[in-house]
Amino acid sequence: MPQTIAEMLRRQSRFGLALIAGPAAEEPIRHVAGADTLSAIERVPADSLIVVLGAESISGYEIDVAIRQATSRGLAGLVFAAPMRLPITATRLADRARLPVLAPDKARDGAGLLLEIDRFVRGGASDALARAESAIRLAQQAAEEGGNEAVRTLLDHAAEALGCRVRVDETMPVAESDPGAVVVGRQAVARVVADLDDDATRVALPAIAALVSRLRQRELNRRFAPALTRAGLIVQIVLCDRAQLPQLVEQAFQLDLPVEQTHVAAWLKVEDATARGEASLDRARQLLDEAELSALQVLHSKPGAWHVATLGGDLVVVCTGPAGTDLHRRARAEVQRLIEALTGRGDVVITGGIGTPQAGPDGLRQSAAEARVAADSARAAGRHGTLAETDATGLRRILAGLSSSPLSRDLLAEMLGPLDAMGAARAKVGVTTLSAYLDAQSSPTRTAETLHLHPNAVAYRIRWITEALGADLADPDTRFALQLACRVRLLNA
Repeated sequence: MPQTIAEMLRRQSRFGLALIAGPAAEEPIRHVAGADTLSAIERVPADSLIVVLGAESISGYEIDVAIRQATSRGLAGLVFAAPMRLPITATRLADRARLPVLAPDKARDGAGLLLEIDRFVRGGASDALARAESAIRLAQQAAEEGGNEAVRTLLDHAAEALGCRVRVDETMPVAESDPGAVVVGRQAVARVVADLDDDATRVALPAIAALVSRLRQRELNRRFAPALTRAGLIVQIVLCDRAQLPQLVEQAFQLDLPVEQTHVAAWLKVEDATARGEASLDRARQLLDEAELSALQVLHSKPGAWHVATLGGDLVVVCTGPAGTDLHRRARAEVQRLIEALTGRGDVVITGGIGTPQAGPDGLRQSAAEARVAADSARAAGRHGTLAETDATGLRRILAGLSSSPLSRDLLAEMLGPLDAMGAARAKVGVTTLSAYLDAQSSPTRTAETLHLHPNAVAYRIRWITEALGADLADPDTRFALQLACRVRLLNA
């Protein structure tokens, strides 16, 4: 498509030219020529756009003559390579003759400007490369300058250089391998698209998308850095020994983390829906990072204080607020919506559990332990996509409390230590059999029914289990302690 003066003026960031006299003509430019002096105008072909290379010491009279000559020869316009203030007579002549006269706001290299305009007029691979280079350069400048509207400014400058609209499309799914993919963390969240598909846009879009990705990541880091710091502290509070809690609470106050308020914790297990068997560590990490980012973006604008953290391969979400509010109902509704948003992608399975509202740092630990137990139970039962709660009797909450205490865990694990020393497979058989036996009030027959074994097999197993533990199952305290240890072990299995 032939180029025009009007189109060149619309590429202001590329050429740096402004109209100082005459109209922004829409007639096509056929040729581009350079002239060392104004007198050389009479030797150039008609329909040419003249770039005047030496314009430092031109008198007003010479400009008047040049405009008359350009008009008589039917030239497309005059371009000066240096800033120019036309005399009033020259301006009137150009306006009357409808001859466009252009000049930059600061001095340009005349040969470079001539080459740039010639590429623009000729089109083809040379112009495509020049447009792409200009778009990338201007986008880089906008990214370096930053600011609240950095992405918008970057896209506007790139669009001006490319000659078409450039935008970020967040409405369609996008693969990370897409040339225009905007990747934040390890998640493709959008793509940069241009309304024109040509060599220039195909060259420029990957670089522009990378710059948009960098700006998006920078904005997320700025926006969520305090939340991520607090989330890391929440993980420490959930996992720490009881003796370390006062020190962590002091750090929480310094970070304005209201640990003294009421907390509702949700525990989300994030798994690959497309994996056959165990997903790779890289894939599992990617899914967890994507889920964390989505949770931060979804919950950031919700009422109340929300914190999102990763723990192992799971996602922990904590909603904090004053006592006496509808905290549990609100937290459950928002986290359920988050689960639906995550699973709606089709490549991830979420199994969730939610704890009861609990006050203070100990309450935070308790609610998180309850949520974890509920999530583990839901996963074992195959209940995916919903939030499970702790049991109505409160037994699981008691077991969760024991499980959340490092001291209690160590004491109970010590009781089963002799079975663990026999190897993981044999220990699993021993704990499962002993738990079923104690739940059946030491009845080999009922235990056999539960485990689908012969009663003689149960008796044989109980014999080697009690010998390994050195335990007297006739003693009520021993039975109770072992039953508790088995329940906690199976709860965390």
